[in-house]
Amino acid sequence: MEEERRALDPTRKLLKVFGVKVTDYEAKTQALLERAERDGSQLESALAEAVELTADLDHWLAEITTHVLSRQRDVLERLSKLGKT
Repeated sequence: MEEERRALDPTRKLLKVFGVKVTDYEAKTQALLERAERDGSQLESALAEAVELTADLDHWLAEITTHVLSRQRDVLERLSKLGKT
């Protein structure tokens, strides 16, 4: 049981970071939209900030995707090897 939990810890940590990034992205981009709607002169800076926030979120989305795909590949490879014995 303890060994299984340790194997899940990287997943839990990654999901926690990703969850924080998503909620942070939602809050910050909502504020950017409101700022740009209130003051059109803020549009360019709001867009620049949104691009940075989006790039950061995309990075973490790629990390999650890579992690999940790696796990899927490992499981399928191990099961395939078991079927060949």
